[in-house]
Amino acid sequence: MSPSSPGLGANSGAGGLAIFCDFDGTFSQRDVGSTLAQEYLPQARADLQKRYAEGGLSAWEYAVELFDGFEFGPERLETFLAGIELDVGARGLLGWCEERGVAFRILSDGFDYNLERLQAIHGIRFAYAANHLVFDAGRWRISPGGLNPACGCGTGTCKRSIIEAYRRDHPGAFCVHIGDGAVSDLCGARVADRVFAKGSLEESLGAQGVACEHFDDLAGVRRALEDAFSGDPPPAEPGRRASGDFRS
Repeated sequence: MSPSSPGLGANSGAGGLAIFCDFDGTFSQRDVGSTLAQEYLPQARADLQKRYAEGGLSAWEYAVELFDGFEFGPERLETFLAGIELDVGARGLLGWCEERGVAFRILSDGFDYNLERLQAIHGIRFAYAANHLVFDAGRWRISPGGLNPACGCGTGTCKRSIIEAYRRDHPGAFCVHIGDGAVSDLCGARVADRVFAKGSLEESLGAQGVACEHFDDLAGVRRALEDAFSGDPPPAEPGRRASGDFRS
C-alpha cells in the first residue's frame, strides 16, 4: 500500500469482497493526465504517443518524459482539478461499500497529489495507490508508486501487483476490478475474479478471450454488485489468477 494512502477499508480481514477501481475515466468522467496533456502539452503528447506505439517507451517512461518538469504549479492545477467531475455512480458505489464493510481501493496510474486534492474538492475519501507528485519551484517532479519489472504493463503503479498482494494477505478474497484502459488496467483485470470494463480495456479483454462485463457508469456496477453479492461472495476463481507478461 502506498504510504500516502488510507487503509483499504472495513472489510480488510481474511477473505471477503474487495473492489479495485481505476480512477481516470472510470471513477472520474475525464482522464486527468490525458486532458492536461491535450490542453497544455499537445505536441509533446503527440510525439510521445508515436514513440510509445512503436515500442520505444514504456507507459511510465512516457509519463516521465511528458510530465517530469511540467511547469504547472499548485494554483493552476487546483483550478484545473476543480473542473474534473466524478462518474455519476461514484458516490453511490463508495457508499455501498462503506455501508456493507466492503474493501474498496482506487488503483491509479495517475498521481497521489491529484487524488488528494480531488477528494477534498468533492468531499469524499477513499483508499488508493498511485504514483507520486511533488512540486519544485512550480514544476512537477514525479516518481513511480509501484513499478513491477515482472509485469509487461510498464506502468508506474502496477495494478496486477496490488491485487496479487491483497490476495496473499487475504486468502479467499473475491476481487473485482473496474476499469476502462488497456494500458494500465489490463494486468489487474487479468488477475481479478470479476471484471467490469469499457473502452479499450473491454476491447483488449475481448480480443484475448477474457470474460468481462460491460458497464456504462458506476451506478450500473453498483446494481450488478448488489444483485450478485446480496449474500456472501462466491469463492475466488484460481484460474483467473494468471501470471506472466500481460502486455497487449
